[in-house]
Amino acid sequence: MKQQAVAIIGGGLGGLCLANGLKKAGISVMVYERDQSPESRPQGYRIHIDPQGSTALHECLPQHLWDLFQFTGGEFSQGFSVVTEQLHELLHLARTEDDADTIARHRSISRITLRRILLAGLDDVVKFDKRFLRYEEASDGAVIAHFEDGTTAKADLLVAADGVNSRVRKQYLPHAEPIDTGSVTIAGTLPLSDGVMALAPHLLLDGPLMVVPSSPCSMFMAMWKRSGEAAESLRSIGIEGPLPGDEDYLILGLGGRPEFFGIDERSGAVSGTTLKGILRRAAANWHPNLRKLVAMVDEEQLSLNHVRTSQPPRPWRATHVTLLGDAIHSMTPYRGVGGNIALKDAALLAANLIQAQQGKKPWEQAIAEYETSMRQYAFAAVEDSLKAMKQFTGPKRNPAFSIFKTGMRVANAVPQLKRKLLQA
Repeated sequence: MKQQAVAIIGGGLGGLCLANGLKKAGISVMVYERDQSPESRPQGYRIHIDPQGSTALHECLPQHLWDLFQFTGGEFSQGFSVVTEQLHELLHLARTEDDADTIARHRSISRITLRRILLAGLDDVVKFDKRFLRYEEASDGAVIAHFEDGTTAKADLLVAADGVNSRVRKQYLPHAEPIDTGSVTIAGTLPLSDGVMALAPHLLLDGPLMVVPSSPCSMFMAMWKRSGEAAESLRSIGIEGPLPGDEDYLILGLGGRPEFFGIDERSGAVSGTTLKGILRRAAANWHPNLRKLVAMVDEEQLSLNHVRTSQPPRPWRATHVTLLGDAIHSMTPYRGVGGNIALKDAALLAANLIQAQQGKKPWEQAIAEYETSMRQYAFAAVEDSLKAMKQFTGPKRNPAFSIFKTGMRVANAVPQLKRKLLQA
C-alpha cells in the first residue's frame, strides 16, 4: 500500500497535535509554519484544557511528552464565578474533579509551554519561516503547496491549520470567511505579586471569574500560577525557568461593543495609553479593588481584539484538502473552548487517517467522515460561544439582562440548578 504524505499549514496547537499523532503512527507528515522560530511571536495567555482536549493530547502525544504535559501545567481550580462590579456574588460553580480518570480531566497550562511540548518531538517535521501562498492540484491527485520564498511542497493531503486568517481557507472555501461580531476585547496581565493577590477577588482562588456590571460590558479575570514541579520537568526539553511572557500572572479581559468604549469599529492598532484610558473609564464606579487592579496594568502590553466568529458553511465534498481549528470554525473566547475543539479535530483527523493508512477505509472516506463529525460538534460550540458573548456584552439595561442576572442568583441558591449548570 502506498505511504500517504500529509502537509500541515500552520504550527499552532491543533496543527502540532495532529503532526504528533501522525508521526507516532508512522505516517509521513510535515508542518509549515510562518513564524521564524518558536519564540518569534507571542503565543497568548494560559489555556484551560478540558477533558476533550486532554483526551486528544493523550491520543496524539508519545508517552514521554504526555507525561511532561501533565507535570508542567499550572495550578488549576475548577470553579467559575460571576459577580457584579461591586463584587457581589451572582453565581459560584465549584467543580469537582473525578480523580478516577487521569486522562479526561480539566487542566491548565501556558500556551507557550504547551507549544514547546508539542514541538519537542517534531524537530525533523516542522519547517519555520514558511509563509503559505497558494496551492494547486497535481495531475496525479496530489496537492502542491506554494510558499512566498518560491519553494513548494507536494503531499497527498493538505491540512489548513493556519488560524482565523487562513490562506488555505480563503482559496478552498472562500464563502466560509468569519464575520465580525461587533464586539471587541481589551486584554492585559499583571504579575502575580503579593499586592495583586491581596486585591484580587477571593473567588479567583477557585477558578476564573466574570465581572458583570450594569453597563454594556464585562470583564474576565483568571490567575495563572505554575505548579512547583513544572520547572524541573521543563528542563527535560531544555527550558530553564519561565519563558518570557510565561511568568505567573493575573489576566484581565474587558469585552463589549466598540461604540461603548469610544472605539471606531474600523480601527486597527490602538495605543496602549488609549486602551488603558478605556479600562479606567469602564471601571470608574466599580469596587475599589477592581479599580486598583486596572490602574496597575502596564499599558504597553494591553491588546485590542475585534472578536470574529465563523458561520456554518454549506457542506462541501471531501477532497485532498481539509481544515481544522480556527481555520474553519473560529469562535468567540466566551466559552474558552476554541483550543480544545482544535485539539479534538486533530485527534479525530489523525485517527481517521491512521485507519485509512491501515487499509480499513479509503483515504477520501476517512477525510469525509472527519469533516462530517467536525462540522457537527465544532459549529455547535461556535453557536454556544456566540450566545455566551451576547449574554455578557449585550445591552445591559433591557429586561432580558435583568432576567439573566436574576436567573444566576436563583441558580446560585438552588443546588439542583447549580448541578445542571455544571453539567452543561
